[in-house]
Amino acid sequence: MSRNEFQLRLSPRATRMRIDVTPGRGVIVVVPEGTPDAAVRRFLDDKRGWIDRARDRVASEAGQYDPAEPGELPACLHLRALAAEYPVQFEPGDRVRVAHDGAAVRVTGGDDAPARRAALVAWLKRHGRDHLPPWLQRLAADHGFDFRRVAVRGQRTRWASCSGRGTISLNYKLLFLPPPLVDHVMLHELAHTRHLNHSRQFWALLSRLDPDAEQHHRALHRARRWLPQWVELD
Repeated sequence: MSRNEFQLRLSPRATRMRIDVTPGRGVIVVVPEGTPDAAVRRFLDDKRGWIDRARDRVASEAGQYDPAEPGELPACLHLRALAAEYPVQFEPGDRVRVAHDGAAVRVTGGDDAPARRAALVAWLKRHGRDHLPPWLQRLAADHGFDFRRVAVRGQRTRWASCSGRGTISLNYKLLFLPPPLVDHVMLHELAHTRHLNHSRQFWALLSRLDPDAEQHHRALHRARRWLPQWVELD
């Protein structure tokens, strides 16, 4: 596999090599720092069949929901988690900023597409902070869980995570997923407040919390199809 067919990302926290294939970013190979080049090449050679199948699947799914080209900004935000669709209006102005009046999202500013995109992402993160933590808190109260704090971020590969100190981090991109998958992700992290692993006890607890956990877990492997490609450029 030639170097121009993938992006290599060195990670000081990774403990093993892994591959992510997404519509907006293509093939991303995450490698622990210090991994020999020869080991990376062997890994890619071994995974070539999987990579080709993943590329075909992503290509067939791309555009099912948000067909814009990767660099093209959206005409509408489909926030399925909230059952909301907001038209995006681009207007002239001195500086780039985003405003939301409840019916539409207005992006004011010049013709700087990267700056407009960054402003939209910042607005989505703020919108996520308004809606996702209360959602998590409701689920925690319903099921008798406690957690220390919640943060909303823009993780590249994870929908959410839970630290050993009880901090749950949610990805703002959850806003684009159907509500049952958001429930599943949040219940998954709440279960980690009792079992900070993927042991048999963890999966048994998650299955009690979410009777369709196995189905939802499989669906998450394909859930990036719900994301517009301009969001996946990070």
